[in-house]
Amino acid sequence: MIIMKQTPTISVATIVKNERERIHEFLSSLVDFADEIVIVDTGSTDDTATCIENFISAHKSANIRFLKYTVTGGFHYGIAKNFSIGNATKNYVIVLDADEHLDDEFKQSVRSFLLKEKPVVASIVRKDELLPHLIDYPERIIKRDSGVRYGLDESSRVHEQLAHSLVVKSFSGIVLHEQRWNHYVMRPQRIFFQLELQVDRTPKTKSFAGHLVRGVWYFFFRFNKIYITRRLYKDGTLGFKYAFLRAFDAFLIELFVGLKPSKEAQYWGRDTIKK
Repeated sequence: MIIMKQTPTISVATIVKNERERIHEFLSSLVDFADEIVIVDTGSTDDTATCIENFISAHKSANIRFLKYTVTGGFHYGIAKNFSIGNATKNYVIVLDADEHLDDEFKQSVRSFLLKEKPVVASIVRKDELLPHLIDYPERIIKRDSGVRYGLDESSRVHEQLAHSLVVKSFSGIVLHEQRWNHYVMRPQRIFFQLELQVDRTPKTKSFAGHLVRGVWYFFFRFNKIYITRRLYKDGTLGFKYAFLRAFDAFLIELFVGLKPSKEAQYWGRDTIKK
């Protein structure tokens, strides 16, 4: 008896906010590839939602699920991404951001990889559009029914990571990171967008001087790691600028954490003012 191997089905899950400029291109790149697209708006203030709805109306044969996600407390990227994954229905989920695109080789070979390797979690190769040597290997492919999800702790509030202890298979498919106008080197002020969240989730464990010294150390450590170890010096001025901005971000986090009041600090109030 011949047993036919069934080709794994794929959901692409993404969360978006204020992506009106590129959401059409993003969805267009996926409609002929994904068996399902789950797209979650996390509170856009522009007409991203309208753009998505218009795209769905124009592509009625595409399996696109559009949902809206609201949160009452502080925003948590891990929880929001879990919401998108939880609404997927296919065998595997590929988690993407709106500024990422799958190259042709990825699309052509990923199903064969899933069928052969049967991964529970797999990493991909992500390459930056402006910095050829800025390459990382994030875990983006999940077997949907495995229960693997992003962490719910404070460390995943901004820099979300999958929480598991499983063997990670490596897929050589390339995801192109096309940040364009929102790239760190094009819009350096974006380091302040997530600074408050990162400072909030980082506990104060030292004196101000201690955090300041650690911030200086983090600056040089991160700069060396990005610029030298990851060879961004080969990307010229843009490579230096990117390494500096990421290192400066690490320094600022420690600086502001050091400025937090100590736990035993007392705040002035009318009842504490001596008459």
